[in-house]
Amino acid sequence: MTVQKTSVSIDAQLLAFAEHYQVTHHLRSRSEVFAEALTLLRERELETQYAAALSEWHASDDEDLWDAVAGDLLTSGGPNAPR
Repeated sequence: MTVQKTSVSIDAQLLAFAEHYQVTHHLRSRSEVFAEALTLLRERELETQYAAALSEWHASDDEDLWDAVAGDLLTSGGPNAPR
């Protein structure tokens, strides 16, 4: 992992919260607090993107095509089911 050093200017209350979070969650540095926060923001963004993609898929004809064949393996017991 490549680490980049940066400087961040934030409100004093947010900094106090970050320091409190660092202590209560036994993190080594404020950098770990910010890395954890950014990871959560990235995950939230991905959730939003996945939800949008799913909505787009539901609105397309692909869902009907998939539903027409998706149940085949479930009703037949799957490709490795005894015959």
